[in-house]
Amino acid sequence: MDFVPDSDFAKLFWSSDDFHTYTRAYINTNENLHISMKYMPKRCGRALVVAASGDHPLFCSLYGAEHVDTFDVSYNAKCLMDIKVAALGCLDREQYSDLLEDLYSKNNICDVRYIQEISKRIPQQQYKYLCEMKYYPVFQRGITADIFGYDDFDGRALTVSEYEKLREIVKEPYNFILTNIDDLSAHLTGKYDFMHLSNIFDYVPKQNRFDVLEPLLNHVNVGGRILIQHMGKRRRNVWNVSPIPIKTIFSDVFWDWRFKRCKNRISVLQKVR
Repeated sequence: MDFVPDSDFAKLFWSSDDFHTYTRAYINTNENLHISMKYMPKRCGRALVVAASGDHPLFCSLYGAEHVDTFDVSYNAKCLMDIKVAALGCLDREQYSDLLEDLYSKNNICDVRYIQEISKRIPQQQYKYLCEMKYYPVFQRGITADIFGYDDFDGRALTVSEYEKLREIVKEPYNFILTNIDDLSAHLTGKYDFMHLSNIFDYVPKQNRFDVLEPLLNHVNVGGRILIQHMGKRRRNVWNVSPIPIKTIFSDVFWDWRFKRCKNRISVLQKVR
């Protein structure tokens, strides 16, 4: 990735709720990824997931994906993902928790516990950018998942044994593509066994959803799956969490694909031929 962050430009937009290059990244995922990752094929050579908080690629690795590519519209998502991967190499589980807590609560990146150890393991332009962004939070805490009525905080956190397993598996930073979902397919080469498109299509106008999804279909192996997770509609600060059938979102017919509506607002497309 040859993108060079511009902290002066980022400061102009850090508080915006719109999706852009410097959208703040959630410290933790809003989802129980133990649920969605169960739909990953048992043999997964390549997976593609949103970078988000960095938890999606970590859980992909935890559940057996051999190679994981990531994408996001936000550079801050890459920073957080790389920090988490670096932490695996030098921190234990308790220290990791302290690190995440400080990333949310401290105004200055230099005050974050263990950041000096982490800074040696991430690209220096990232660390410089984070230092220049002090007092302009680039990370934020995710929404507590039990708001959605199916989850609790402990269900989303990595256990000590899972964390130790990841320390043995994840040795290098994940490949990252800085792009929005509309242009994602143009950056892809080869095919994947699993795509996890989490809480993305909620923000794509219904009339555009098929146009966004169609180019991605050519990048899935036979037997591979695309998982689409929906956040639902927010009404008066209350989330409507009813599962959204895939056919109500994508009205076009896919002759080579099998639809499967699962629990917890998850829909799965599996390529059958």
